Amino acid sequence: MAALERAPHDPAPARALSVALASRAATDADFRTGLEQWYEQAKLVRVDGEVHNTISGGTFYGPTVQGRDFSSMSFTVAPPPPPPPPAAPGTEAPRA
Repeated sequence: MAALERAPHDPAPARALSVALASRAATDADFRTGLEQWYEQAKLVRVDGEVHNTISGGTFYGPTVQGRDFSSMSFTVAPPPPPPPPAAPGTEAPRA
């Protein structure tokens, strides 16, 4: 595991870790069960594709989160301010 952390793009430590995990799983039923449960959860992690975030135009109120694959997030924020009241008839500013 330490070798893989030191060189994450080198396939040799990954293969060695895979062999070690498979060997342990073959001889230890509890370890195998735990490894299978971890694998089922790990399959849900998506690591492919790209994300492009853009915010433009308008006025935005509240938090903005940019990224991908978010879940179980919530925000409690104040509502946006009310729009200004319309001008009373006859009080409009003269046009230039």
